[in-house]
Amino acid sequence: MSSYSNICFYGGGAWGQALAITLASLGHKSTLIVSDKIRETDINNHLSKRFPQTKLSPLIKASVDKNQIIQQCDLIFITTESKRVLDVINQVALLSDKNIHVINTSKGFATNKGETFSEVVKRDFPQMTLSILSGPTFADEIANNQPAAAVIANKDIEKANSICNLFHNSNLRLYPSNDPQGVSIAGAVKNIIAIGAGIIEGLGLGDNAKAALITRGISETSELIKKAGGIYTSAFGLAGIGDMSLTCSGPHSRNMAYGMKIVKNNNEPPKELVEGLNAIHATIALSQKLNIELPIMTSIKKILNREANIDEIIKKLLSRPIKNEFN
Repeated sequence: MSSYSNICFYGGGAWGQALAITLASLGHKSTLIVSDKIRETDINNHLSKRFPQTKLSPLIKASVDKNQIIQQCDLIFITTESKRVLDVINQVALLSDKNIHVINTSKGFATNKGETFSEVVKRDFPQMTLSILSGPTFADEIANNQPAAAVIANKDIEKANSICNLFHNSNLRLYPSNDPQGVSIAGAVKNIIAIGAGIIEGLGLGDNAKAALITRGISETSELIKKAGGIYTSAFGLAGIGDMSLTCSGPHSRNMAYGMKIVKNNNEPPKELVEGLNAIHATIALSQKLNIELPIMTSIKKILNREANIDEIIKKLLSRPIKNEFN
């Protein structure tokens, strides 16, 4: 039996709907907070424009009345893009009961300084319970009842376990973690590496180059996590190598698809959300604050900002001083 009686999702897009579909398969009701009446009507009529082949369960409702829904719920999943998350957290803090459990599912940083959402909530909203959900999960596969695994992180492991229990016996298996800092950083920076993987794919540099990029990207991720106060092994779990492997696997990933496009289109602005673009400046700012060298991510930033020729950047990476693989 779930310990949560009123579940809602702030964001009625693909990810919010996919998670609601999963919970409905277990008999859990939920409400999607949406921004327009058309989507509200569609979802309440069991229709999904995101997943047109799927008839939504009657257990899934939608509402544009965010204030009322937030006031009523005891568990809220934030399923918006990362740049909207702080606004949602502010609304939840103003409207909700202090015992509400907030789950952030957006993969990105809270500020341009490289602060994570866990850090900001601990400082500015100390009474709020915030957990981080991250891992290799394409929304359409989750909605299609295909198996997947992810991690839910909270310093209070019992809070994390409560969400694992909520999803238990569904197609989405969750593992508890007590490292929200590491899980947050891993989820944000993997999108940057995915842009790099797309650049490699677009240039036809081969599978060896992509494997090297992913491996060294994980090395940089683990170092960043460790210096930022997280547990470095989170880089080698579902939120790290798991999600990075998925996001670098092909154009199904928006970040990788964008990397493939910029090789041909001279950094044409993306038409879809590319979280890696939001994360890269925050990542570099964090690395500078912590005095960490991130050659792979810095090189991707230079390519995106057209600060140097791609061939020149590759040459510099290959001619870097020799050192041990692990520090």
